[in-house]
Amino acid sequence: MMSEPPKQSSGDEICPMCKRLKNRHTPEEMLACSRKQLEFKKNPTGGAGIV
Repeated sequence: MMSEPPKQSSGDEICPMCKRLKNRHTPEEMLACSRKQLEFKKNPTGGAGIV
């Protein structure tokens, strides 16, 4: 029987854009990553640096 992985607290979340812990982001980095994420959702085949 497989057990579920331990749940991460909000401070332990990993940023999907830069793969760093979110609690290590400065406010400017958080803003930049959230903008990149929004841009990627709008156009997932380019523009955000991901092909």
